[in-house]
Amino acid sequence: MKAKVFEVILHKLPSGKSPASALEEQLNGFLGQHPDLRIAATHLNTIVTPAEPNAMPRSEESSIVIFCTVFYTE
Repeated sequence: MKAKVFEVILHKLPSGKSPASALEEQLNGFLGQHPDLRIAATHLNTIVTPAEPNAMPRSEESSIVIFCTVFYTE
């Protein structure tokens, strides 16, 4: 089994682009390059750095990163 991690850093997204569409583009590009793979599982996680109370960024230095991991076999 292999894993592929995709990430979206919210403050680096172009204006008007949603995190969902950014992940979708990454996933579709990967799947288009590997048409024979079989997806076994997926996992989605969001990280706020630096960590702040209640996971809501209050400073301009905070970043929100969304990770999507696809576990697959070829």
